[in-house]
Amino acid sequence: MNNKLAAALSILFCAGVANAGPPLDDVCETGHRCRTIAKFGIITDIHHTNKADIPSRKYSAAVAKTEHFVKSMNRQKANFVIELGDFVDTLADSKDPLENLNEVESVYSSFRGPKYHVLGNHDFDNIERDVFLDSITNTRIPMGETYYSFDSGGIHCVVLDADYTVAEPHLPFDLQDPNDPFWTWKDAWVPEEQLAWLEMDLARSNRPTVVFTHQVVHRDTTEDHTIKNADALRAILEEDGQVVAVFSGHDHRGEMAVRNGIHYFVLEGNVGMSLDWPEVSPTEGLDPVKDSPFTFVEVKQERADEFNGIRTYQIALTGNAQQYTYEDQVQILAP
Repeated sequence: MNNKLAAALSILFCAGVANAGPPLDDVCETGHRCRTIAKFGIITDIHHTNKADIPSRKYSAAVAKTEHFVKSMNRQKANFVIELGDFVDTLADSKDPLENLNEVESVYSSFRGPKYHVLGNHDFDNIERDVFLDSITNTRIPMGETYYSFDSGGIHCVVLDADYTVAEPHLPFDLQDPNDPFWTWKDAWVPEEQLAWLEMDLARSNRPTVVFTHQVVHRDTTEDHTIKNADALRAILEEDGQVVAVFSGHDHRGEMAVRNGIHYFVLEGNVGMSLDWPEVSPTEGLDPVKDSPFTFVEVKQERADEFNGIRTYQIALTGNAQQYTYEDQVQILAP
C-alpha cells in the first residue's frame, strides 16, 4: 500500500463501442494531459443455457452475443477481458452441463489476450464447483483458484469469490439438490480467510487497484443482491487507499455509486436487464450486436502535477447497451 497513490477519480461516459477505433488518450475530460495505463473489456451475466427464452431473458442469443463481445475487444486491443459471473444457467433436460459450459468458454477464450472469470451463483446450478473450475481458464492463474490478483498495464486487479453461504460455516456454493438447496441466490459471503488474503494482497501493491466481484458491494447488506459482509470488505478497500473502482454484476439493472471515495459500477446483465426485451428492442433482444450489453474500460492517469501528493485518474466507460445506458445514469454521480 502507498497512501500517496490514493486516487481522485473523474468519470467519462460514452456509448457505442462496437465500431470504435483506437482511443485517443492525449487529453482527459478535465482538459489535462493524460495517458492510458490500462484498457479492458467486461461482460457479465451471460447465462448460457438451453432453456426457452422469456421476455426479459434471451438465452438463445448468449453465444452469439459473447462472440460479438470478443470480436469487439479484439478490435479495441483490450489488455484483457473479464466476465463477472453467471457464465451459464440452469439447463433444461437433455443437455450435458459440461457441454453447455464448454460452448461458451470456447467462444470466450477466442479473445487474443489474457482472459479471466469471476464466479457467479448460477455457475453451480448444474455442475459441481471443481468441475466448473477445471473447465475454465484464467490466464497465468493456477487452476482451481477462485480469488486471485494480477497486474495489467499500470493497474492492479483483484478478483473475489463471494459464493459462500451466509450461514456458518459459510459453505462454498456447489451443485445443489433442487429439492433441498443449501444456498440461494441471495446468499453471498466473503470468508475471513479471503478477507485476510485481500488485505495482504493490497498491501503488496503500489498501483491503482480495480476490484471485480459478482455480487454487489456498495449497498446496504440487507439488500438482496449485496454481499452480506460487504461492510467488512469495503473497510479493507477504503483502508488501502488505492482502490479506484469496483465492478460487479448480479443485479442486471446496472447502477453507479460513489461511497467513501470509491466508485462502484454494477454492470447490466448481457442476457437481459430491467425491462422486457420487446419493450426496448425491435429484434426483441436477439440481435447479437445491438442487444449485447458490455463495457470497454480505459483507466487514464493525468499528467498534471500531483495535487497534495494525490495522483488523479479517469475511468472512461464505453457502453454497448440497448436498455439503460451509462449516460442515463450519470446523474447519480452528480453532487
